[in-house]
Amino acid sequence: MKLVFIFIIAISSPLLALSDMYEQGRAYYYGDGVVQDYKKASDIFYSETQKGDLNSQTALGLMYIEGKGVAQDDQEGIEYLRDSANKGHDNAQYFLAVMYYLGIGLDKDYESAFGWFKVSASQGNSDAQYNLALMYEQGKGIAKNTELAVKYYIESALSGNSHGQYFYAKSFEKVNDYNRAFEWYEKSSDQGNVDAQFRLGYLYENGKGVERDYITAIELYRLAEKGGNEGVNLRLGVLYEFGLGVKKDYKLALEYYEAASNNANLDAIFNIARLYEKGRGVEKSLKKSYEYNIIAARKGHTEAQFKVAKMYEKGIGVESSLSKAKYWLKKLANDGDKRAEKILKTIN
Repeated sequence: MKLVFIFIIAISSPLLALSDMYEQGRAYYYGDGVVQDYKKASDIFYSETQKGDLNSQTALGLMYIEGKGVAQDDQEGIEYLRDSANKGHDNAQYFLAVMYYLGIGLDKDYESAFGWFKVSASQGNSDAQYNLALMYEQGKGIAKNTELAVKYYIESALSGNSHGQYFYAKSFEKVNDYNRAFEWYEKSSDQGNVDAQFRLGYLYENGKGVERDYITAIELYRLAEKGGNEGVNLRLGVLYEFGLGVKKDYKLALEYYEAASNNANLDAIFNIARLYEKGRGVEKSLKKSYEYNIIAARKGHTEAQFKVAKMYEKGIGVESSLSKAKYWLKKLANDGDKRAEKILKTIN
């Protein structure tokens, strides 16, 4: 996992109230209710900085780093951030850590990045807490510490970080606590986390932690797909192949499976083999079915290995070969597959 950060002028320090003028500057920055105007935003932030407003000072520092409304100047931006950070502004501390981590305007320094993330995290900054967790997990700037990584992942989730919420949800899903997993995936999904949208869709599709609802699953998969999540391709392929929540469309299912297979998804490759075997959306071809199955089998897909064994045994899509059938069955049997053990006894 990579460091997660976004230049954003929208988050306020929990220690400092937002001034009306800061809100005006923010409105001009985003074009919120007014025509977007970076110059007006920077002028307002500069004026408020002179009055000691740390939210404005932090925002001005970021604008210098971005080069919006002012001439791009990493050093000037960092000086504004450093002064604000030293005065206790958690967002300034967070972004100063980012500068050290990425080596923007400063020599890359993971230890300094860790130090500023930790100070910011101690004030409840959820982004700092999440990135602190990453650094503990990866051992950057500090010795690896899985327990502390988990601690800060959870803290970031409780503080509202969508990535932390996704991590927290996954931890519940791993132990089959689908109700809690659903709760935290939903929180993360509501903030636009595409990975959480995918997993939430999966829970809806399979009725885990929530009543099964294919329509809602598809809606969430569509959101995740739009956001670039690659896992949805397999699931949408399955739903279209079997007509779950949508009208059956084998050709569209194949398109989704092919997109998933391009990312080395073995389930998708196995499912394409099934489409060729059944002639769904493609001209029936047992030979092609074998070709896809053997690809997945060689890469460790258990069901594909079992299918290939049967194809060799019966000569389906490939020349019959009991020795090759036994090879795959023994491989499966050695991994504890009872089906393979049973068939081996009948053909030995």
